[in-house]
Amino acid sequence: MPVPNDSYALRRTHCPGCGVFYNAMNLGPREPVIEAFPGVYYAQCPHCKVRWHVHRPGASERDLADLFVAERPAEQPDITAAWTGAVLRLTLDDHILRVGPAVGRPDTDEIPHPLDEVAHVLTGWNPGGLPGRLTHNLDAHKRLLDDLRERGLHLQTDAACHHPEFAWAEQSVVVVGAEESLVLEIARGFGQPAVLRWTAGLLTPIGTHTREPLADGDPVVVTRLPQRPCVMTGEARDEVCRNPGGPWISRSRAVGTDWNDRRTCLYTALGCDTCQGARAGGIAGAAARVVSIRPSVPSRYGLARRTTVTGP
Repeated sequence: MPVPNDSYALRRTHCPGCGVFYNAMNLGPREPVIEAFPGVYYAQCPHCKVRWHVHRPGASERDLADLFVAERPAEQPDITAAWTGAVLRLTLDDHILRVGPAVGRPDTDEIPHPLDEVAHVLTGWNPGGLPGRLTHNLDAHKRLLDDLRERGLHLQTDAACHHPEFAWAEQSVVVVGAEESLVLEIARGFGQPAVLRWTAGLLTPIGTHTREPLADGDPVVVTRLPQRPCVMTGEARDEVCRNPGGPWISRSRAVGTDWNDRRTCLYTALGCDTCQGARAGGIAGAAARVVSIRPSVPSRYGLARRTTVTGP
């Protein structure tokens, strides 16, 4: 197969995803070039698996594919958008349950609604609707659990909410059978703008100040998971996930650091039965443990910026 000879393909010396060097004094592996169909060529990094066009007549030379990592969350302009579309995961009677949109795969293990009473889902993370520091969020959620236990409420504490594509995750607690007015009062006291009301087949966001539903609610089904999947892909894996970054250039180091940061936050909230807190694969993955506490978290309100991060 002829290799494309456009100027971009000839000039490029490193992967635009992870920054590993190619074709420069034999410092790295050569990029495999794939012909998708006549006249359309792709290059693929053998290290991080990013793909991009190197030659496509009538279009731009460079079209990057997404990195094999959880995406950054989009900035949420309003509370309604921030509190709809989430997935709830909890452990109930030693079963790991996923409460969210129907997956649509034939191998999913759907079960009936597991509770006899109305439940509410609360979190202590990101008070005030601003992305907070991870240590601050962990402390806030612990204080929320202590408050709920002191009130003698029926709790399911092994719970978390997350984005369907794992862009963010947060520790949560499920309060079963409590009066909604009490739940809203508690959540408001911890700076939370909303909670989720969980009834059979529906997760409905309720505003803590208005005490009214923020939206019609998201139809959900309850499925039983065989294990806690990889937090970066959402799929069960046989091996620890791989950090696509590396130490070669500033871009590759930034990719590796950002990946580790997000993996740390997602793992803290959700856990993973594959890695169990071990280091990620890859050169950049070996540089930082998943259990290290990073300063900020991706959240349902968007990604924390230095100017908006709350907490000490």
